[in-house]
This record gives sequence, C-alpha cells and structure tokens, in this order.
Amino acid sequence: MKCWHCDSEAKAICVFCGRAVCAEHRKTNDYFLGYGEKHARAVFIASSATAAKVRNATWCGVCEVEYAETY
Repeated sequence: MKCWHCDSEAKAICVFCGRAVCAEHRKTNDYFLGYGEKHARAVFIASSATAAKVRNATWCGVCEVEYAETY
C-alpha cells in the first residue's frame, strides 16, 4: 500500500477515513469510541463511562474531523 501524500510505502491507516500514510506524513488526533448513553436514565444517579478516548490515533491530516455532542 502506498502513502496518500507521497507514494512511498505506507506504515499506518487513518482511523477516521482509511487513507494510508507513511511514517513521515503520519499525524495524530484524538479518537473517540462509543458515543452516547447505552440506555435512557429515568433518574440521574451517577455518571458512567460509555465512551473511550484514544490519544495519538493515526490521522492522515487530509480528512476533516468534526466532533459532535451526543446524548
């Protein structure tokens, strides 16, 4: 597989769009998994983690990442 930017050998895949990138063109961004509530709560008792944040996830630098709030 070739790098999206320079056609050299790719070392990683962008987690946001799937473009291949070489080590030189690899950028990082935060990636979130599992947005939102698993179920509706009738009464708020305590918060619970329903998402995971991955730091330094591979990003191609081309695709535009836009985060949105969920409920």
